[in-house]
Amino acid sequence: MNQEKITAAGLKKYLSLFEKSGVYWLCLLMLPGTDVFVSMVKALFYQNTINALMASDSELFLRSLWMAGVFLGASMSRCLITYIYMYQIRRIMQRLRLRVMTHLHRLPMPYFEGHHTADSIQKLCFNVENIKNSLANGHQRIISPLLMGGAAVTIILWLDLRIGLMVIVLSVVSVRVGLVLSRPLRGMAVRIQELLAVCTENLTDILAGLDIVKMFPGARVMMGKYSKTNADAAACTMKRIRRMSDIHAVEWVSGFLCNVVILVIGVFMSHMGLVDFGTVVAILSLQDMVSFFLGNIGSAWGTLADALVLGDRIFQVLDQPVCSEHLSTHGTQWQQISYTAGDMGAGERLASEEECGIAIKNVSFSYDGLDKVLDGVNIAVGRGKTAALVGESGGGKSTVVKLLLGFYELDSGSIRLLGKPLAGYTLEELRSNIAYVPQDAYLFSISIKENIRYGRLGASDEEVFRAARRAYAHDFIMEFPNGYDTLVGERGESLSGGQRQRIALARAFIKDAPILLLDEATSALDLESEQLVQKGIEALMGGRTTLIVAHRLSTIEKADTIYVMAGGRVCEKGRHTELMEQKGMYRRLVDLSNGKGKKGNF
Repeated sequence: MNQEKITAAGLKKYLSLFEKSGVYWLCLLMLPGTDVFVSMVKALFYQNTINALMASDSELFLRSLWMAGVFLGASMSRCLITYIYMYQIRRIMQRLRLRVMTHLHRLPMPYFEGHHTADSIQKLCFNVENIKNSLANGHQRIISPLLMGGAAVTIILWLDLRIGLMVIVLSVVSVRVGLVLSRPLRGMAVRIQELLAVCTENLTDILAGLDIVKMFPGARVMMGKYSKTNADAAACTMKRIRRMSDIHAVEWVSGFLCNVVILVIGVFMSHMGLVDFGTVVAILSLQDMVSFFLGNIGSAWGTLADALVLGDRIFQVLDQPVCSEHLSTHGTQWQQISYTAGDMGAGERLASEEECGIAIKNVSFSYDGLDKVLDGVNIAVGRGKTAALVGESGGGKSTVVKLLLGFYELDSGSIRLLGKPLAGYTLEELRSNIAYVPQDAYLFSISIKENIRYGRLGASDEEVFRAARRAYAHDFIMEFPNGYDTLVGERGESLSGGQRQRIALARAFIKDAPILLLDEATSALDLESEQLVQKGIEALMGGRTTLIVAHRLSTIEKADTIYVMAGGRVCEKGRHTELMEQKGMYRRLVDLSNGKGKKGNF
């Protein structure tokens, strides 16, 4: 798309941002309309008053006094219109922020993996907030000159056709020059927004990794990147400011010359008896509105360009397709099969997928559509049983968890949870049946109590306390001066890793879902913290269908079935003792971990 061209389609798309905004647009037209009406009444007041005094016409003078009353009434009504106008802006912004945030929340995971977090923040906060400036001031700067200039020229034509035609000719020349000069403004605005977004991304990287930035020599590189981008944004902004200054200078000169020409011609025509002096004064009064039009039309075009660029930035989010309410089957038909006792856990009878807690059949998946991360994976976990996924990094273990959570669509194959295919659930229903504890559990910058309650928002305080006790978190929570009301800070940084994981376990306890997914839940903990978290995990697993992704032997050796993954495939499966006897990849991983002196961690 030509960044310097403003099109009707682009303008229509921009206007679609403002839902339920009819009252706003009415007020936006009424404000300059009121100004035009007031100026028109004032011009007629001057005309009638001067002509009445010169002709000693009392009736005409009385009419001018009535116009003065109308002038005062219209001026006072503008205050009420302004209040309604500002109120509507607040309502529109409230709806727009909610619309963008809701859309962001519904976007699929690949969108966030392909876009920097700061880019979304820039669009949701800065770009949306700048739309408010367009609503409050920018649109007025566009509409007011057009409405006031057009009305003034119309009235001047009505007062005197000859002078009015002269005004039109001068205005057309001035407008043409202003539009030519303002043509590059849209492209400049696009570039400025892009550079500001990169600045925000650089700043976010620096703040998020501040400890690393301070420790390593790369601090200069990171600060240098930010400094360069910031300087580029400032240079581009100054270039645009210089262009706007040129436009303002041309507009001012055009307005001044137009005033001088009309004044000279008007006085000459009055002297020659071609028009009365009151009409000349009225035209000169209206000429201020024409000058306002000529002095602002170029900057109004630049303001429109800015508004459309902001709209384009927001539509980069709103145009993205959202997640479907139901996961797609991609035309893949589920084929009924039976799993062996080894799949379901020792001593179990043969069972179908309907009796499985988790059943994964011939699943293949790739993130980019080219390189397969999973290739024909088959996994079964009986209801109330535990399965573990192990293997070297990049084998596809965490991808299995993401697919179960509905973060991605399968390329082929099928998955059932609790006897029902994923496509039979809405995303909300699917995730309500799963409690998920990742390696680095995210805590919100709220109290410990509210972080635990996030697992089930309607939970009572007593249920929160009970969940914390079961997760072995109650004791350390009560050591804080504010107990459960303690604020955890951004990402829970005021807590240790073990404390954060136990709060995450309490959150899973309070959710009380039938399926539990553990993705490296203890891998980053010290031995003491791991023991406490492991106790909480064992309590949480009781009676639940559990799938564990782990490297620690203590976490997986009691699993009913262990699946060893490599290259996106399941290469071995069985219990711990069975796999050790096979002397395959699982045995090699265990021996390697023991050989490094890190028993139970591979």
